[in-house]
Amino acid sequence: MNLTELVGATRCLMIDFDGPVCAVFAGYPAATVANELCAVIRSRFGAELPLNLDEHHADPLRMLVEVASLGDDELTREVAAACRDAEITATGTATPTPGTEDVLRAAQAAGYRTAIVSNNATEAIDAYLRRHNLFRYVSVVVARFDGMDPRLLKPNPFLLDRAVAALEGQSDEATFIGDSVSDVVAGRAAGVRTIGYANKPGKRDRLTDAGADIVIESMQDLAVNLRHAAANPTR
Repeated sequence: MNLTELVGATRCLMIDFDGPVCAVFAGYPAATVANELCAVIRSRFGAELPLNLDEHHADPLRMLVEVASLGDDELTREVAAACRDAEITATGTATPTPGTEDVLRAAQAAGYRTAIVSNNATEAIDAYLRRHNLFRYVSVVVARFDGMDPRLLKPNPFLLDRAVAALEGQSDEATFIGDSVSDVVAGRAAGVRTIGYANKPGKRDRLTDAGADIVIESMQDLAVNLRHAAANPTR
């Protein structure tokens, strides 16, 4: 199946946030956020961090999952809240991904139901979409929410399953665009088609090996196909 065929078979379009929509931590590095989360954790444990948290210090979401595995619900809530607030701040300096607004606009014109599906906090995504006037193109945001078990983040299919249901679609008519192996794994587990967005060197091979149906290097490639779908409706 090529990109044109995949787009033609799609009714529900789901897009990851960090990468395909914007570079969330472009102006507020993920490593800085992770260090701030470490400070929250150290307030409970002291200088010695538990488990493998030092090992993942540059990845806030990985840290959040590791904290959840400790079984300390109060600490998990504190770290999740700190991560949410940092992500909201980060969206203020996030760099838009070229072509994504074109993708969203063309998808709407072609009659797709579109969702942003992300491990990032719902409030951060909402803030970005409002700031860039993109809410008008998005049917629903399905993302990390307060009280959610972080272990349900992608690669778990939980969020994708929720998105398909929210779009009132079926998995076999849904396509998910993501830029990480965990996105592809989650998509396959949810039974949806996946488009890997290879925005950095080496990603094409990793996304292909993970099982992505198609790999693109520019969101404009997807926009072109969606515009064709809008001009030649079959739905």
